[in-house]
Amino acid sequence: MKIVVAQLNYIVGDFAGNTSKIINVIDQHGQSADLIVFSELCVSGYYPKDLLHRPGFIEAQNNALQKIIQSTEGAKAAIVLGYVRHNPFGGKPFLNSLSLIENGQTLFTYDKQLLPTYGVFDEARHFEMGTTPGTFVWRGQRLGFLVCEDAWENSMQPLYKRDPVALLETSDLDLVVSINASPYNIYKHQTRRGLVANIAKRCNAPMVYVNQVGGMDELVFDGNSLIYDAKGNCYFDGARFKENIEAVDLEMATGLDIRQQDEYQMICDQLVTGLKDYCKKTGFKKVVIGSSGGIDSAVTIALAVLALGPSNVVAVTMPSKYSSAGSVDDSQDLCDALKVELVHASIKSTFDAEVIAYTEAFGEPPSSLAQENLQARIRGQRLMTYSNSSGAMVVSTGNKTEMSVGYCTLYGDMAGGVSLLADLYKLQVYSLARYLNKSVFGIEAIPQAIIDKEPSAELAPDQIDSDALPPYDQLDAYLHLLLERDLLTESEVKVHTETAKKLSKEDKDKVKSLLDRNEYKRRQAAPVIRVNRRSFGADRQIPLTTKFTT
Repeated sequence: MKIVVAQLNYIVGDFAGNTSKIINVIDQHGQSADLIVFSELCVSGYYPKDLLHRPGFIEAQNNALQKIIQSTEGAKAAIVLGYVRHNPFGGKPFLNSLSLIENGQTLFTYDKQLLPTYGVFDEARHFEMGTTPGTFVWRGQRLGFLVCEDAWENSMQPLYKRDPVALLETSDLDLVVSINASPYNIYKHQTRRGLVANIAKRCNAPMVYVNQVGGMDELVFDGNSLIYDAKGNCYFDGARFKENIEAVDLEMATGLDIRQQDEYQMICDQLVTGLKDYCKKTGFKKVVIGSSGGIDSAVTIALAVLALGPSNVVAVTMPSKYSSAGSVDDSQDLCDALKVELVHASIKSTFDAEVIAYTEAFGEPPSSLAQENLQARIRGQRLMTYSNSSGAMVVSTGNKTEMSVGYCTLYGDMAGGVSLLADLYKLQVYSLARYLNKSVFGIEAIPQAIIDKEPSAELAPDQIDSDALPPYDQLDAYLHLLLERDLLTESEVKVHTETAKKLSKEDKDKVKSLLDRNEYKRRQAAPVIRVNRRSFGADRQIPLTTKFTT
C-alpha cells in the first residue's frame, strides 16, 4: 500500500486556503497513491473553539468539505481527513470526526472518542464523545482509525473510562491510521515515538500517524508525522516544524535510524515557527522590540530575525538615567551583528516631566517603586505608539521565571501582541542564547557581554535582580516543582529538589506568595508561545480571588 502523508499548515476558518491545500495534494498524488492521510480538523483548522457556534461557520466548512469530496472523483487514491460534523445522536452539538472518502463517496466515518479537557484543551465544551470503534474493511484491508487523543490514553495516567486502542487490538488489523493536531512541547518528541511504536505492536499492524504543523495562537504544532511497522520499527520520520508531503510504500519501506535533535534546536524551531505563523496568520509584517541590553530582549530580537528577517525587525533602546552605557552599547553590538535597525529613544526627559506632573497633581512625588514602574510604562507606551504608527507588532520579552514572581510591569515591559519567552525559565533563555550563537548564527550575534553580565532591570541606582530574587538556578528549580511537579520524571524531580534545597524556608514562602499574588499579571499578559509541559498561558488556571496557600 502506498500512503501519502499530508502534513500541512492550516489557518482556522480559512476554508478557501485549507481546501486549496488539500485538493492540491489530491491532484498531485491522487493517481499514484492508494491512501492520502490528512490531519485532525484539517478542513476548519485546529482549533476553532467558539467559532463553531458562529452563524455560517459549519455551513462554510461543509461547503469546503463537499469540494474536497468532489475532487476525489476519478482518483485512484482514497483520502482520510478530519472535520467537524453535526451530532445526530443527541448531546453536544458537534462531533470531532474523520471520514474515509473514495471516488466522490464517503465510505466510513469515525467520531473521536476521547475529548481532552486538560491543559490547553477544552474539546468537551463543543464535542460529544464518539462511541463506536473505528474499524472498516477497505479494498480487502482491515483498517483501524484513531483521532489524536484516542491514541494517548495509555501514555499518561488513565483519564478516561475507555481505551480506543484496546478496542482495536482484537480486530486483526492490517493498518492503523491516526490523524492528529498534537501541539508540541520540548518533552513530547520521545513520548510520541514510544506511543506510536507501542500502538503498532499492540495492534500487530503498521501505524500511520499524521500530525498538523504550524503555529496557532499560543500553540505550535511540530508535525513530525510518523509511520511504524508492527514490530515497532520506524519507517517514516516526518519533517519538524514545516510542511511535509511524502509518499511511503509500506511494502518497500525499511527501518530508519531515529534522528536525534538538540533540545535547544527544537526550542528555537518552535519559537521561530510560533512567531512567524502568529504574524503571518494575523497579518503583521514587522515587529518592534524594546532592547534593554539584557539577555531576554537579546534572545527575543535574535528569534525575531530568524522568524521574519532582519529588515522586518526594529529594536528600540530607551535608556533612562539609571541605564548603563554598557547596556546601550551592547544593544548596538547585538543589532549590528543581526543587521537590525536600532532606534535610540531616551526616556529621561519624559520620565522627569511625568514625575513633575504627578507631583503637581497629587502633592507629592511618586514612590520609589512607582518611579521604577513608570520607566517601564513609558517604554511600553513608546513601543505601542510606534506600533500604532507603523503597523509593527510589539513583541514582549519577559521570561517565565520573572513572570511567575511578578518581576515585570503591567502596561510596561508586559505590553505586546505576543510573548515569545514567557514559557522559558531564565536559565533556559541563557542556554538558548548560547545555542543561537554556536549553532544557528555561527558568530557572537548575542554579545558575550550580555550573556555574562549580572541581570538587572536598571530601574534604580545599582539595581541587580538578586536584590529582589533568589539566585536564578535555585529559583528556576523551585518553580519547576511548583508549576510542573506532577508532569516531571522522578529523576527531574530529584535534580530540581536538590537545587531548590539551597533556598531558605523564607525564600520558598516568598516565592509561593509571589506566584499566587501575581496571577492577575499573568492573566493580562500577551499570548504566551507554549514550550514547556505546562505553559504559563492557557495551561494554567488559578482563581484570582483565593485565600488558599500551601
